Amino acid sequence: MPKDGKKGTEEVSIAPATIVVTLPAEAKLTVDGNATRATSARRTFVTPALEVGGDYSYTLRAEMVQDGQVAVQTQNVTVRGGETTEVSFTFASQGVASR
Repeated sequence: MPKDGKKGTEEVSIAPATIVVTLPAEAKLTVDGNATRATSARRTFVTPALEVGGDYSYTLRAEMVQDGQVAVQTQNVTVRGGETTEVSFTFASQGVASR
């Protein structure tokens, strides 16, 4: 029986999820199509309150110019309310070959 003594009353816990993204500082990052403002190599995004224990999906998209070309990476990330999820975007550098 719930703490308040009422039968059939279910209390749902809610809390935001935290997404910590590691990517090159010069990369642009969007979360579900919404641009983020941060420009560091480690960025933190806090979701609206979510039901604890429930799975929620966000699409993260990182974009940067590499060797004159736009490189894009997309990841679908599943998060849970009250938990922290870490995501990494790595853009392989195309260095000049040594002789």
